[in-house]
Amino acid sequence: MPSIAELLPSAMHSLQTAEAAECTSPRLEAELLLALALKRDRLFVRMYPEHVPDDGELSIFTALLARRCQGEPMAYLLGEKEFYGRPFRVRKGVLIPRPETELIVDTVLESAELAGKKTVRFCDLGAGTGCIGLTLQLECPHWQGVLVERAPVPLAVCAENRKALGAERALVLQADLALAPLGDASLDLVVSNPPYIDEADPEVQAGVRAHEPHEALFAARHGLADLASCMATAARLLVPGGLLVLEHGAQQGEIVRTMLAQQNFFKILTKKDLAGLDRVSLGVYKGRRT
Repeated sequence: MPSIAELLPSAMHSLQTAEAAECTSPRLEAELLLALALKRDRLFVRMYPEHVPDDGELSIFTALLARRCQGEPMAYLLGEKEFYGRPFRVRKGVLIPRPETELIVDTVLESAELAGKKTVRFCDLGAGTGCIGLTLQLECPHWQGVLVERAPVPLAVCAENRKALGAERALVLQADLALAPLGDASLDLVVSNPPYIDEADPEVQAGVRAHEPHEALFAARHGLADLASCMATAARLLVPGGLLVLEHGAQQGEIVRTMLAQQNFFKILTKKDLAGLDRVSLGVYKGRRT
């Protein structure tokens, strides 16, 4: 039976040469998958290269490696993804949290419009795993959050993360993001990472397109339909002076700013992610036109 030291080079080579995997960190991924099969942490894999997995562990590792080589995302295999320093449960059927989405949280926490407010009533539209809304709730325990998700699998995962992370103050509701069951002018803040990718976008990685939920990625009208829906819903839910913070595609900054202005938002601004790409836009709601 092969030892850890003997298994890892072969696994790394498989990950490097599997086109579908699009793997940029073969050693890290091989070690994490082997640790998962062994029910150990990655440190054990690195500290005990002479350890020989048993038949069952080897079988699990081989199956995990095959799935990864076929393009299945690591987060689905591991069952979790870190976001803002916390582990969020994920599984097939729910969008995997991305590091760039943390910019929404940073933007909210740095907002002058919310600074000094003792209580903030907010909604996360299309919450998915709950990574945005639950993070805000945990970072600001005195706030009151409502997380709205329409799809059953993400809704269940969001509820699991709420419990696992101790964010019980937040509410999780099932509803379409355009039909959030909340009162008009009842919120100080709306956040969302809605579907915003054009179905025809050639830049989408094959693994993402094949494995992550289509309805959480792609939107009609060249990726703008759900962004428009979020803005309209936010305009109904926000008090005058309330804040909307949206994630969008790198090429959508200008059109999103125009759409926000059309919905009667002002102080409109687009922020760039760590790659220097337009990623998050925000606006303050003026209130309903009379």
